[in-house]
Amino acid sequence: MIWPRRAARRVAAAKARQPGKALAAPGGWVFLVNDTNDFLPWQFGVTRWTRRERTQVEGVIKARLEALAPTPYLMFITPEKSVAYQEYLPKGLVDLNSDPSRPATWLAKRFPAQIHYLQPWFERMKRLGFLYFRGDTHVNWLGGYLLYRFVIETLDAAGLTTRPAITSSELLPARAGFEGDLFVQLDENQKPGFDIDADYARWRAMLEITLKYNLDEALVRAKRLALTPEDQTGFHGREMLIYETPDPSLPRAVVFRDSTATESIPFLAEHFSRSVYVWHDGDVLAEIIRREQPDIVLHFVAERFLATYPTTVPLNFAAP
Repeated sequence: MIWPRRAARRVAAAKARQPGKALAAPGGWVFLVNDTNDFLPWQFGVTRWTRRERTQVEGVIKARLEALAPTPYLMFITPEKSVAYQEYLPKGLVDLNSDPSRPATWLAKRFPAQIHYLQPWFERMKRLGFLYFRGDTHVNWLGGYLLYRFVIETLDAAGLTTRPAITSSELLPARAGFEGDLFVQLDENQKPGFDIDADYARWRAMLEITLKYNLDEALVRAKRLALTPEDQTGFHGREMLIYETPDPSLPRAVVFRDSTATESIPFLAEHFSRSVYVWHDGDVLAEIIRREQPDIVLHFVAERFLATYPTTVPLNFAAP
């Protein structure tokens, strides 16, 4: 087949040109390359799950759903920036076709009630403004808010009553500069060419200036709690966050997440009487679910991390 060979050649060339993880692109954009999960080959179908791996992944998800039942479980997969903004990739990659059967799309089709891939939503919403930081792997503040809106609409459709979604009219925009985890890794030899375009939109020492969206303080009900040793039993990952609101009629949630959900947390916390946010290598931790007895389990995953799913487990147990 000609298409896979062309994709393999172009992806290999893009990877070979980069001394690190920062793939510079015209217009002051930086994309992820040569990362641990090596996402670009997955995006363009150079790397794929085998039939056996798909069977393994299907078994993992089914076992997770069975173990959590009757508590609902919803996974939200945030697309990689190179998927959401493929039109801004460097020449040689921009006109390739993303693989329609890559892990994120396959999972969403196989489990449509539980697993939601936000690429179609972001494609629709990006007409409202940039949803990712130009120099970072993550969604920006607008992207985080729109991710939150998708989640709340999904909960409503699933019959979980929380409270009406926070509208954009309830947000207070403020100017903010941003560098980015990829921008700071640009190779020194790449910077002169990168700066030709980037300098037109640079803000002081930052790569870009954009709008940060905060909920009006007068409307904030969710309060972040100080952690106790009991809170962190069965947890040895990054910082745990716990929020509570004064409305006991709202459901309780446990949210397993990575950095893709960071900007959505302040909004999500307003919808639950108690919500616990856990960042532990993408794991779903049994101890925390048992302790919290949530009404809903949410799981936020960056698309690139799905590469390891054939070797993951339905529920993990933190080491003693």
